[in-house]
Amino acid sequence: MSSAHTPTEALFARALIVEDLDEPRQWLAELLPRALPEVRQVDTAASLAHARERMADFAYGLALVDWGLPDGNSEELISELVAARPGAAVIVATIHDNDTHVFPALRAGATGYILKSQPSTVVVSQLQRIRLGEPALSPSIALRLLQHFRDLPDAAARPGSMGRPPPADAAA
Repeated sequence: MSSAHTPTEALFARALIVEDLDEPRQWLAELLPRALPEVRQVDTAASLAHARERMADFAYGLALVDWGLPDGNSEELISELVAARPGAAVIVATIHDNDTHVFPALRAGATGYILKSQPSTVVVSQLQRIRLGEPALSPSIALRLLQHFRDLPDAAARPGSMGRPPPADAAA
């Protein structure tokens, strides 16, 4: 099957990169089509306001979004991107490797979280995963997520509970 027939062809044909710093924005803009050849056009924005202007003209199926921008964090923007194009791949590309940033981004609808401090080859590999429907996650972020669920209270972390407490009638 040729790439012209893949489901990601239309979804990822045009991508948005939201990054306030010139060098990382250019790096991501060069990296993205290398990772996903179906990306034909890369639009960029240096702020939340500029990203929203771009979104007024097009509903992006793929976006790489920095968390910390001059006019705020990207939590609302992530939600807006997902609402504008259900099924969109919205990936946080940031330097922030901590729970304070990871969990709000994922709750807002981010489908991936990659660290810009990684080598290009690693970032390309992570981005290629989204073509297979897998999340683009930096290894340290994946470990952080696993640790979060390991640290849940015993009742909620029992095998098969999916992180939920047991039903009330299960205690009988």
